[in-house]
Amino acid sequence: MPCTDVTECIEVVLDADDRLVSYALRKRTCGRAVGADALLDTLLTGKTPAEIARLAPDDLLDQYRPSGDIEVFLALKHLFAVQAACAVLSGAAPGGPHDPCAAASIVCEAGLTRLTGLIRVDVVHEEIRACGRCAGCTSMQSAHAQPPDRL
Repeated sequence: MPCTDVTECIEVVLDADDRLVSYALRKRTCGRAVGADALLDTLLTGKTPAEIARLAPDDLLDQYRPSGDIEVFLALKHLFAVQAACAVLSGAAPGGPHDPCAAASIVCEAGLTRLTGLIRVDVVHEEIRACGRCAGCTSMQSAHAQPPDRL
């Protein structure tokens, strides 16, 4: 039976220089990956939260080169989730229960900063629709949408 809880968990790890070391996006209930644990790791690893926040959907998709709508959707879902988590880590977002990323924990140890949080799937899906890159989305508002200011 399919799970009705679609909440996603994100874990973002930064090094001592505040550069992305790793991230993982999984379903909260079963722990399964959303497409892949770290679909965009080769594109995002080594970037600062500010660099990730400035990454526009079009630029990401030009680099990632998805083969279809499902890959576009997953890539944007990962981008917006990592941007939301990075906004919390950089202080640009509070990380409360009604924010795109609700911080469950932020731990600093052994030179690493690790955020674990919950991603509000409804907010991420609205960002994807607003982006306009998925052919399946009903809202094709802008083919050159920028990430929201709060991310």
